[in-house]
Amino acid sequence: MRPERSVRRRLLFWLLGPLAVLLAAGGAAAYRIALSIATDAYDRSLLDPALAIAERLRTDGRIELDMPREAIDALRVDTSDRLFFSVTERGRYVAALDALPPPPTLPSSGAPVYYDAVYRDEPVRVAALAVASPRGPVLVQAAETLVKRDRLVQHMLLSHGALGLLFLGVTLAAVWIGVKRGLVPLQELRAEIATRSLGDLRPVPEGQAPEEVRPLVRELNELLHRVAVSMELQQKFVADAAHQLRTPLAALQAQIDAARGEPLPPTLARTVEQLGAATRRAAHLSRQLLMLASVDPSAQRPFSPQPVDLAEILQRDVSDWIARADARRIDLGFELERAPLRCEPDLLAEAAANLLDNALKYAPEGGVVTLRTGRRDGASYLQVEDDGPGIPDAERERVFERFHRVKGTPGSGAGLGLAIVREIARRHGGRIDLGPSAGKSGTSITLLFPAIEV
Repeated sequence: MRPERSVRRRLLFWLLGPLAVLLAAGGAAAYRIALSIATDAYDRSLLDPALAIAERLRTDGRIELDMPREAIDALRVDTSDRLFFSVTERGRYVAALDALPPPPTLPSSGAPVYYDAVYRDEPVRVAALAVASPRGPVLVQAAETLVKRDRLVQHMLLSHGALGLLFLGVTLAAVWIGVKRGLVPLQELRAEIATRSLGDLRPVPEGQAPEEVRPLVRELNELLHRVAVSMELQQKFVADAAHQLRTPLAALQAQIDAARGEPLPPTLARTVEQLGAATRRAAHLSRQLLMLASVDPSAQRPFSPQPVDLAEILQRDVSDWIARADARRIDLGFELERAPLRCEPDLLAEAAANLLDNALKYAPEGGVVTLRTGRRDGASYLQVEDDGPGIPDAERERVFERFHRVKGTPGSGAGLGLAIVREIARRHGGRIDLGPSAGKSGTSITLLFPAIEV
């Protein structure tokens, strides 16, 4: 299917196209009118020397032209064209003048005939009239070249063309401005929709749209409403499912912890341990699903940022992370400098927790993980760096997708941690820089947020 052209192009085509055809037709008509005016004016002027010659004909007896050579030469005087004369009687030239071609039809008495001819390889205009004599009609012809006529036609065409071009330019400017002004409501409507965020599904105000576009806006609002309802149901389903899983998982974890306190055969003890690990993974997954559902743009969750220092937020859980790192003999360092910003503290703590959780999972035993905060280039940052296996260049964009895990990486994560971090960063107007760590291997992930003065 051929893509549709823009509305502006369609309007200009249908407005200026007929106008161009009309101007072309007007130019052709002007040419014909100018040619007709020039022909009539100069034909009457051409008839005068023919009448002067006819008056000096002697028709009593032998046909003779009673006009001295000087008078004939005076009739030939013209500043632009050359004139030619001829007097013939039944095909015989009476006077030693010019041998002009005969007219297509002989003129009747008193009625001149005008016609175009070629004389001496030049186009000429000829006026012919018949003079009665006892021996029959005598043909008197006067011809001139077409210099004056062509000049007059060109002058009239140039005048008409200049006015036509001026009219076309003014009309083009008026049509362009009119079309541009007429499309302003559509551009405002487009700008209003373009500035909305992913989760902004409010109806588009119909009053801003032209009357012709309101049905389209109405249908768009219906679509936005259906999408909002669908996304709300989806979010509610995910949140309810994750919430409903938490209670039985907590009960199951309690039963497993109780079973561990009882004397069990080795085989059953291993099964209980595996069951406990699976339960912990399921509980972690349900908690991540709940968090992801709450920070997703479609969740319409109220956002209430407040000025805080990122370093103070992270200091609350330092002891818990050190205990986890010591369990795997990982050197976990904290370099917490002031990093003021406007945020929801719980969400930033969640983002740091996901980054540290990933770093501690993938760093080798005896490895090094560092958490940093601070300010640089007008931004407050949170950085987690590890010396784990690193992330291949081809995977650096995909690791932020939901449920995506790099092939061959150890651990049993669900691939939601970095997706949650990305949504939290977006919610706070921040960005993520992912690259290699300062060492030979590992990963460095930095969250950058607009800084404030506190």
